[in-house]
Amino acid sequence: MACTRLYIVSAFLVAFFVVPTIQKCVMYGEYKTSVKTCCDKDMITSMDKSLSKAESIFKRCPTCFGNMLQSICSFTCSSNQSDFIGDIVTETNTQSKKEYIIEMTINISATYMQETYDSCKHVSMPQSGRLAIEMACGTSAELCTPEIWFGYMGDYKRNQFVPFQINYNPITDPEEVNVLNLTTVPCHLSYQGDDMPGCSCVDCKTSCPVGVAPEDDTEQFEIAELPGISFIIAIVLFLLGTSAVLFMVYFKRHKSYSQSTQDSFEVYENKMSAANQPNKRFGDGINRMIEEFFKHWGTIMAKNNILVLGLASWIIFGLGYGTFQLNVTVNPVEIWASPASRSRVEKDYFESRFQPFYRNEQIFIKAIGLSEVIYNDTETNQTYTFGPAFNREFMIKVLELQHQIEAIGAEDDTGLNKICFAPISNAFTGPVTTQNCTIQSVFGFYMNNYTSIINGTDPENSYLKIIHNCLETPYKPECLALYGGPVEPAIALGGFGDHFREAKALVLTFLVNNHVKEDDLIPALEWEKKFIALLKKWDKNERPKYMDIAYSSERSIQDELERVSEAEMSTVVISYGVMFVYIAIALGRIRSCRTLLVDSKVTLAVGGIVIVLCSVLCSLGIFGYIGVPTTLLTIEVIPFLVLAVGVDNIFIIVQTHMRSPRKEGLSSDEQIGLTLSKVGPSILLTSVSEVACFAIGTLSDMPAVNTFALYAAVAVLIDFILQITAFIALLSLDDKRYVSNRMDVLFCWQLEPNSNDEMDDDKGCLHRFWSNVFTPFIMNYKTRVAIIIIFLFWLCSSIAMAPGIEPGLDQELSMPQDSHVLKYFAFMKELLSMGPPVYWVTKAGLNYTKEDVQTMICGGQGCDTNSLSTQLHIASQYTNITYLARPANSWMDDFTEWTGGVDCCKYFKSNNSFCPHQYIGSECVSCFTDENATQIGSFPTKEVFETYLSFFLQDNPDDTCAKAGHASYGPSVNYELDDNGAATILDSYITSYHSVLRNSKDYYEALRHARIIADNLTQTINTNGVEVFAYSVFYVFFEQYLTIWTETFKSLGFSLLTIFLVTLILTGLNIFSALIVLLTVFLILVNMAGMMYMWNITLNAVSLVNLVMTVGISVEFCSHIVHAFAASTKTGSVEKATDALNNMGSSVLSGITLTKFAGIVVLAFAQSQIFQIFYFRMYLGIVIIGALHGLILLPTLLSFLGSDTPHY
Repeated sequence: MACTRLYIVSAFLVAFFVVPTIQKCVMYGEYKTSVKTCCDKDMITSMDKSLSKAESIFKRCPTCFGNMLQSICSFTCSSNQSDFIGDIVTETNTQSKKEYIIEMTINISATYMQETYDSCKHVSMPQSGRLAIEMACGTSAELCTPEIWFGYMGDYKRNQFVPFQINYNPITDPEEVNVLNLTTVPCHLSYQGDDMPGCSCVDCKTSCPVGVAPEDDTEQFEIAELPGISFIIAIVLFLLGTSAVLFMVYFKRHKSYSQSTQDSFEVYENKMSAANQPNKRFGDGINRMIEEFFKHWGTIMAKNNILVLGLASWIIFGLGYGTFQLNVTVNPVEIWASPASRSRVEKDYFESRFQPFYRNEQIFIKAIGLSEVIYNDTETNQTYTFGPAFNREFMIKVLELQHQIEAIGAEDDTGLNKICFAPISNAFTGPVTTQNCTIQSVFGFYMNNYTSIINGTDPENSYLKIIHNCLETPYKPECLALYGGPVEPAIALGGFGDHFREAKALVLTFLVNNHVKEDDLIPALEWEKKFIALLKKWDKNERPKYMDIAYSSERSIQDELERVSEAEMSTVVISYGVMFVYIAIALGRIRSCRTLLVDSKVTLAVGGIVIVLCSVLCSLGIFGYIGVPTTLLTIEVIPFLVLAVGVDNIFIIVQTHMRSPRKEGLSSDEQIGLTLSKVGPSILLTSVSEVACFAIGTLSDMPAVNTFALYAAVAVLIDFILQITAFIALLSLDDKRYVSNRMDVLFCWQLEPNSNDEMDDDKGCLHRFWSNVFTPFIMNYKTRVAIIIIFLFWLCSSIAMAPGIEPGLDQELSMPQDSHVLKYFAFMKELLSMGPPVYWVTKAGLNYTKEDVQTMICGGQGCDTNSLSTQLHIASQYTNITYLARPANSWMDDFTEWTGGVDCCKYFKSNNSFCPHQYIGSECVSCFTDENATQIGSFPTKEVFETYLSFFLQDNPDDTCAKAGHASYGPSVNYELDDNGAATILDSYITSYHSVLRNSKDYYEALRHARIIADNLTQTINTNGVEVFAYSVFYVFFEQYLTIWTETFKSLGFSLLTIFLVTLILTGLNIFSALIVLLTVFLILVNMAGMMYMWNITLNAVSLVNLVMTVGISVEFCSHIVHAFAASTKTGSVEKATDALNNMGSSVLSGITLTKFAGIVVLAFAQSQIFQIFYFRMYLGIVIIGALHGLILLPTLLSFLGSDTPHY
């Protein structure tokens, strides 16, 4: 065959082809007479060098490149070129009169095209985690096909390196016409057929091991959208419980000695034990001793009331002064993550060895009411529809905003360039300018040459040409932004569907350097403050109607948390104020209008409330002295808890005193001592139970729960001490005022005695309703049976629903309704298309100069099949399970390839120091030659590794040396240099990206799977002391949800156990009282869980604090009534339950239920959702569920299960 005239243009094509290729033409590699070729030796050598200059990312997979290169080599040098070359279009140069080719057609086998494409389509680019085929295809990997790939390689208009139009004509049946039909090799095999391995799993899917897909364990067995197992348990429990109740009813109804009347069961209960014969059980002595102690204690406090109040005020002042030294933590990390937690330890390790995660300043700009934009590509004669975000006027306005942001602080030299993340800046690039700052914006595609956008109104919308090309392949050299790196379309655009060009919003992201030391952060914090101020002003005054924006800075969340706490303080104060007013009114018992000011207890109520708040003040002061920091959550919740406990005790003490007949011969002080002997044991029981409960809560690993429990335990303890001292003293003074007929508040005024003013036996309308209506109805036999069944159904329903409570706390719930961050979160959920980065950190201890260690880390040819890069690559293929969107980059792979070229590594001859490869001058020479460069399938030697690793990490990439590592890996490798300049790696990390995370579950599941992968990587390394861990900025906030259920069961379980033990001891080892209190509190907790599910309240540190508080408040609903039952002198369990409910129920109702209900209603009007959900809803649930169990179920259980023996 005669050679055609194509060699010159073909050689030009090979030398500058956009498809980066470095492999040699092995079929023409040696010039032998036996090989027929249209190229002489010089031509082959020239082409060989041209291919080497076009070094590419396909080098990672030699088989891929070998398959692809066959067509280029055959097209250039094959002796039978004319057989597969079809139509040729030529033109004659008017000046030289020489004919030249402008277009030609190559008939090529479709099978060859498909097989070559298959061998190359998975080759990766380690620096970006993307696929190399995007660079070769001119479009995204998802849209690329063999026809598109080969078409782009010959597209003269779109591919600037193609010398003329080459039309690849795929032929399905090679027998019809002469075609270029070449044999390919599958990518998992070696192209040369020697002992070299094929392409790695990272670059070739068929090389991946079989059966390594991660398990998806998130699927749950469900029935009626509820957890299936708990649903079945609930059904079985309800059936068994209902059957047991019905059987009991039937059995009792048909007892031979039972009467046929409605009261038969009650008569039976009364005959179960010998009436009027007290049972001398073990522990009665303890009860009498406690009662005697409180009797004498109350008398002493009442007699020395002025002294007691004086001493108490001085102690309160001394302890309360410590609040001035109190440290309130507002840092979310300190609030949510324990210093000893895995996430905090890993975060601290990462920040100490590398640098903290960069600060993110971001704006979403969404088009409103704009139509789509039509772009006519005149080169391809194709029409594309772009989303409204690419409207010219819209883009110009966004560009103006970007310029304003870039100018922040420029007037006083505190601009963005002083704080920004500039990955290519080094000693050779000079001072950092704004152009060096990493800004993720579509305008980066224009390299700051915006004239094509701003100027002109061309009907073809040609300003979109650059965007159209760069959206497909953002890593092309001409698409790189000024800062030296790519613009990620998934970050710079928002609200698109299958293609980036459908975007509805533009996104501006500015990356700012972060620091561990707070002093170093001051410039960034000040810039961010100006950044938010500018955007607020711009949004108000300059934003056009056709766009909407949402924005946030790194400091925004913390600022808003502080603001919402301050804003909601008024709501909390109003809530407490409502409770104060109610207590002041409800505590007294008015005989008539004439005696109104005498009968009122305003002073006593206010004094009692002040004592309660002083206990909170003392708790804060004590820890202020000690130096234990607190949180705003603790400060907001503790007063509510202590008021619930303290006010209940106030009502019980005062109402018991008011309702007790005054015994003749007893002074006022002794009468108060007698009152305290009646209520003191139950107050001691509830207080000690709560203190012990909260003390156990301090064992929690969650700082928010731990801090709350610590402060609550001390506050409740101090409240108890002040109530049996200072409040008893106040009660003594108020009682003497009352006896002497002096007015409340106006103590100097004394009302003249009147016989009509004598107090009758009426104990108040509430008590009258309670005794005459409520208690008889509850104690009715049929009612009690119905109560058991209803509460059993409630319990079973809660058991079925409780496991369905979703852990988590969506960030937007913590923001006020008018917060700009709340809007930012909404836009982020709607528009964001890229998840946060995750760093895979390898701790110190590996010797990277060893080849076996290098192969264990890397992902290219010759690397271990189970290497770190390979495992991360496989994990990224199962995004729906692992939440990894991309394979990790690999500095080891890029360093290996960087040392394989002769033009990238350079040094100064004078001192052997690093020289940038862009440097032009004789004093800078190459590190390698063709002979000592790292060959394909080989790895850097110890000498190369130690000498040139630091060079690699300082070298900036460009289109001539894309593998240079400064931009991508500069911060990734922590190394030290010895006196000879040899590098030793201490720690390193590689980076991948999570998929888009929309809610709390996505975040903590991403963390959970990342840890599973990291643990597997650690096992792969299998070196003592060397650990691989995953780190991302959100891990520290969401780690709690991985163990939140365990933490909940532990905290609540220990609290319940503590309550049982304390109740058992303080009731004189009355195991029944201890068990019944434990059972009731447990049922309240279970039904609270059911309420949380029904009311969409998630499980997190805030709700766990509320659940721990539920245990404490539940004791108040239960213990007083149980103690009253045990101390009742009535005979029979029904009578004793009736007596306990009559005497103590109304006090519990007015002391806790109504008081708290009045204050809780105010919380419904809070601005932030976290107050509405976790305070209003949960507090309301605590009060209502606690009251229903304590005032309805508990007396019913006591009437059925309690002892008939009276107490004397």
